[in-house]
Amino acid sequence: MFKEIKSLFEINWIYIFLLLIIFWIGEINLYSAANGSLDPWAMNQLKRFIIFLPIFFFIIMLQPKFIFNIADILLFLVAIGLILTLFFGYTGMGAKRWIRVAGFNFQTSEFAKIALILFMAKYFHKLNAEKTIGFIKALIPLIISFIFFLLVAIQPDLGTAVIILILGLISIFYAGINLIYPIISLVGVALASPFLWTLLKPYQQNRIKIFLNPDLDPLGKGYHIIQSKIAIGSGGKNGNGFLGGSQSSLDFLPEKETDFVFAIFSEQFGFTGSMIVIALFLILFLIPIIKSFKLTQVFNKLMLFVLSFKIFFEFLINISMTIGLVPVVGVALPFMSYGGSSLLSNLIICALLLNFMSITEKKRMFS
Repeated sequence: MFKEIKSLFEINWIYIFLLLIIFWIGEINLYSAANGSLDPWAMNQLKRFIIFLPIFFFIIMLQPKFIFNIADILLFLVAIGLILTLFFGYTGMGAKRWIRVAGFNFQTSEFAKIALILFMAKYFHKLNAEKTIGFIKALIPLIISFIFFLLVAIQPDLGTAVIILILGLISIFYAGINLIYPIISLVGVALASPFLWTLLKPYQQNRIKIFLNPDLDPLGKGYHIIQSKIAIGSGGKNGNGFLGGSQSSLDFLPEKETDFVFAIFSEQFGFTGSMIVIALFLILFLIPIIKSFKLTQVFNKLMLFVLSFKIFFEFLINISMTIGLVPVVGVALPFMSYGGSSLLSNLIICALLLNFMSITEKKRMFS
């Protein structure tokens, strides 16, 4: 079940160092968002990080074959968790997204992303042995992805639901399905978009309308985007300095500790600081991707590629929200936004990435 202790010397410590830098930048940002106070966000986030570290190293030390074997079980358990959340979950901000376990509120949809990717990697690894990946056999993971999408969308949490569906589709595409099927699917979605629009709840339709034109409701739904753009624009090239942003210190920007942490950072450290953060995330994304190109077994390759893509994709969505490129859908900035479930799920993903990056393929590892 576990690797030897000496395997700790084989993990990519540069990757861990990058992870710690990004988390520490997030801590500084949360301290600033609270106007120079560790409470309520920075200290709580640091405590969570320390509590989650044993889980992080526990996963690093697991044998890859053990992770492979329990992929189906994890998918089943997370599916049960999503169903239980709908019936017994904790309601906040008008949505039932959290379930209380041992005194902690867990957002089960965050862990659905991990479980789905693990299942996809195992499924396509076994399928690859048959050398037959066509539409029919890709239909099972597609259906499972859509079921997870629906379970999260009706919470309602459309932003996370769409990410889950995209991760499923990326897994299917990366596994080697014929290109014609994704193209047909995209055309089908485009043709069905008028019907899909009618399925959206009124507040979801308003989000899209406000995204296209925030001035439709500048003091209501469009307020977040307008204030975020003002904060980022006021940062200029080098920023207003640490604790120097008016949007943050005067509380003009709502949800500055979660959805809009990047706007707070940009206001203080400007374009230069923003580019440094983007570069750090890009390196964090590329290290596992480069390693995946060197591996041959499907499970290993797909794990590294899609898990790494998940973190970088959420990073792109979050900063795109802050500058008005996509609607505000409540996607956290990995390791920088305040939130326990997001932090734990991303630490688990990074632990899995470190685990599989240390693999040296000398023989077939899974069956």
